[in-house]
Amino acid sequence: MTRVLVFSPYALWTIHTIYEETIAKACQVRGATIEYILCDGLLPECDQHWDSKANSQRPLDLCQRCQAKAKASLDDLGFPYRWLGDYVSQVERAEAFSWAQGVTPTELRLASFKEAPLGEWVLSSVISYFRQYPPDINDSHVVSVYRGFLFSAAIVATGIWNYLEVNEIDSAILFNGRQSITRVALEIFQQRGIRVLTHERAEYQRGHINVKPNAHCMSPEPFKAFWSEWAQVPLNRKSLDVTLKWLIQRRYGANLAWIPFNNSSISKSSLRTRMNLSSNKRLWALFTSSTDEVAGDPLMQGPYESQSAWVHDVVQWVASRDDVELIIKVHPNLGGNAYIGKAVDELQIYQKMKSALPANVRIVLPEDSVNAYSLAEEADVGLTFGSTIGLEMAMMGKPILLASRALYQHGSQILTMRSKESLPEMLERCLQASPGRAIQREAFRLAYYYIFACEPPFPTVNVLGIYEARTNYTHPEDLAHGKDDSLDHICNFLINDRPLFDSPTMEEQTRSTTDEDAFFEELAHSPDFLRNRRYERWLRLKSLTRSTEDILRRLPFGAGSALLNLGRHRWYAFLTWVESEHT
Repeated sequence: MTRVLVFSPYALWTIHTIYEETIAKACQVRGATIEYILCDGLLPECDQHWDSKANSQRPLDLCQRCQAKAKASLDDLGFPYRWLGDYVSQVERAEAFSWAQGVTPTELRLASFKEAPLGEWVLSSVISYFRQYPPDINDSHVVSVYRGFLFSAAIVATGIWNYLEVNEIDSAILFNGRQSITRVALEIFQQRGIRVLTHERAEYQRGHINVKPNAHCMSPEPFKAFWSEWAQVPLNRKSLDVTLKWLIQRRYGANLAWIPFNNSSISKSSLRTRMNLSSNKRLWALFTSSTDEVAGDPLMQGPYESQSAWVHDVVQWVASRDDVELIIKVHPNLGGNAYIGKAVDELQIYQKMKSALPANVRIVLPEDSVNAYSLAEEADVGLTFGSTIGLEMAMMGKPILLASRALYQHGSQILTMRSKESLPEMLERCLQASPGRAIQREAFRLAYYYIFACEPPFPTVNVLGIYEARTNYTHPEDLAHGKDDSLDHICNFLINDRPLFDSPTMEEQTRSTTDEDAFFEELAHSPDFLRNRRYERWLRLKSLTRSTEDILRRLPFGAGSALLNLGRHRWYAFLTWVESEHT
C-alpha cells in the first residue's frame, strides 16, 4: 500500500490547502494511506508573514491562529496527522537556534546546517519578505529576519529527518516548494528518493492547477521535458480557439488567475501618436519583470544576475542608434497592489534612470497610464526578462528577445540570450527581425501546452476569487478513478510512479498542420483579431455602473443604497456571465 505524506505548514492559506486535501482524498479512495505533518508554532519566521505584504510587524497570534486552523481542518477531514514538534526535541531546538544566531551577516546566503544549504533554500523568501535583491545585510532587521528563516529551516529539516527515520513514505504532496520551509521539505524528500508533487494556484488560467513533479512551482524543468515531446505536434482547431480566447482575455484583464496588472486595453488612438513617437523608426518595447520571486534561484538565472544591469546595457546600445525608439515598460507589480507593497529599491533604479535617458528612450513607470497591450500591439520587437507578455507578443507573430528564463525560452523562434557578451549581436538581429507566421505558430503551441496541458484543468475545486475557493464534490467517491482525468494523472504519479503528463499518441504525432494553417490565415486577414467589441461594450457598461452608483449614493435618507441593494445581485451576476462567456 502506497504511503503518501502531506507536509502542510500553512493552514491559513485555505486557497492552497483545499487543493492538497482534494488530492489526498483522491489518493485515499484509490487505496493509498495518507498522513499529514502540521506546524505547531515552532517557527519564528515563515511565509505566512512578509513585511512587504503586511507593511507591519508579524502578528503575535499568527502561530496560534494557524495551528488552531490546522487542527480544526484535519479533525474535520479525518486524516491522521502529526505535529512537527513531535519530531524535534528541546535539545535539537536549542542547537538549531544557536547555529542560526551564530551565522554572521556575510555568511547568511551560504549558511549550511548539517550539510544542508539552508541559506540558499530560504533566500527566495527573504527576498520576497522585503522585495529586495540582494538582501541588505547591513540592515540589522534584514539580518534578524534571515536568521529567523534559518532557524525555522533548521527546525523543519530536523523534524523531517527524524520523521523519515521512523516512517517510510513513498510520495509527498507539498505546497509551492519554492518558499523557505517548503523548499527545505522538497529538497529533503528528493534527497531521500521520495517522489514529490508540488502544487500552487494556476498561474495563467482560473479553474486549472499548477502541479510539478519533483520540482518547485516555478521550475522551468518539467515543461522543458514536456516541450521536447510535444513541440512538433500541431494544435487542432479547438485548442487554437481556446488559446486565442485566453490571449484576448489577457488583453482585457478578464478571467485571470491572479491580480490584474493592467487596465483593459480599449483605446482607439495610436500609442505612437499619444507618445509622440516617430512612424519612421523601429519601435522596441522592453518589458521588465517582477523578479523578487525568482531572484537568486539558480534554476531561474539567465546570463544577467540583475535585470536592471541588462536594461542599462540595452539603453546604452540603443542610445547610439538613430533608427530605433525604445519604450521601457516597468512591471506594474513593482508599484505594489492590494496583495503586496512596492519594490522600493528596484523602483528607485528606474526612477533615477528616467532622469538621464537618451532622446530615443522612454520609461513608463507603474503609475503611468500606458497599457502594456497597446504597447505590445504597436511595437515591432519585444524585449523581456521573462515576462509573459513576451509570449503574448510572439502569439501576435512579433520577434522576441529573451534575456532570462521563461516558459517560452525553449521556443526555436525566440531570440534567447545565452551570455552577456552576445547582447550586441542579439540586438543587431532584432534590427533585422520581422513578424512571421513561424513565430506565431510556435507561440500558440507554447501557450496551449503550458497553460492548458501542464497546468491541467481542476474542476473538483471551484475558484471563486483570488483568495477563495470551495470543493466541487460531495463525497470522496466523486474523486474515484475515471471521474476526472487530471486527478487520475496526479494520483497515478503519487501512487504508481507514472508520468504526470502524457506523451503524444501516434495519432497526435502524425496530425497535420491543416487546422493551424487555416487558423493563422484567418488571423492574417483579421487585423483586429485581438479585439472583442461586445466585451468592450460590457466594459463601458461596467464603467457606467460605477458612475451610476456614485450618483445613487448621494441620494438622501439612504434611498440610493436601498436601490443599489435591490438590483446589485442580478446586475453583477449578468456582468460576470458576460465576462466569462463572451471574451
